[in-house]
Amino acid sequence: METMPPEQIVPQVAALLERSRTSQARTLLKGALLLHPAHNDLLLQSAVTDFLDEHYEESTRTVRQVLATVPTHAGARQLYFQLLIQQNSYAQAEHVILELLRDYPEAADYYGKYGHLMLRTMNLTKARQLALAGLKYDCDDDECLAVRTISEFIEQRTSETSHGLQQLLVKHPESAQTLLLVVVALEARGDFRGALQIAQQLLRAHPDDEALVEAARTLSVQAHWSMLPLWPMQRWGWAASFVFWIGSVLLLNVLRQVDATLASSFAIVVLVYVVYSWTWPGILKRLK
Repeated sequence: METMPPEQIVPQVAALLERSRTSQARTLLKGALLLHPAHNDLLLQSAVTDFLDEHYEESTRTVRQVLATVPTHAGARQLYFQLLIQQNSYAQAEHVILELLRDYPEAADYYGKYGHLMLRTMNLTKARQLALAGLKYDCDDDECLAVRTISEFIEQRTSETSHGLQQLLVKHPESAQTLLLVVVALEARGDFRGALQIAQQLLRAHPDDEALVEAARTLSVQAHWSMLPLWPMQRWGWAASFVFWIGSVLLLNVLRQVDATLASSFAIVVLVYVVYSWTWPGILKRLK
């Protein structure tokens, strides 16, 4: 096995990695790299193996070694793009994918990968535009179809887009990771209903995932109509609480000078709101 040329070993390793057999791939690579330590394609397969095993630092070091020798290596740049996303280095990742598109302007999957990046940053319009651009070159590209389906669901939640999202999770379960990030982003933006709808779709595809069950349960509380008065607190957290208390104190002082009865009524309303904000979310969660 060790006497085989790298050109024969690389496709064997790639086939093993496609079936997620990283241990076997490592064994094959170990002997090959001892004989050919500077072979870029072998090094790249080693970086891919580390990436699949979530050894991101090792993968990054190896892929940078390849790029130092061959800066235009498309496979190495594509892997580097994925590694930058894992590190949340979205600006650098965008630079890498833009260079790839500049060199390969008709590569539909690069448009899809760029679209996935835009979904992570919640730039939905650009994500959809990229997906549509990629589909002009390959109408069946999985990445582009996934981006289009997700962006259309977020922008326009209908029974049709909901069905499309459900089908996407059945055919391409790897899209769940992107959708989870979209859920987090929507929740951070205060769109609890949108986040809940996506979480429910994910839960249908993964009904035994306890973390998803708990996330959907929490979102169902946040999206409930009775939580609407607490939306600013849920959206902006302590900043909203600080503004609420300062505003309430200032307004109460003004009302005391104008009308003592009105000031007392306002104080009661504030007190009721505070008690409601402390107790009702917990009660509602227990009821769910």
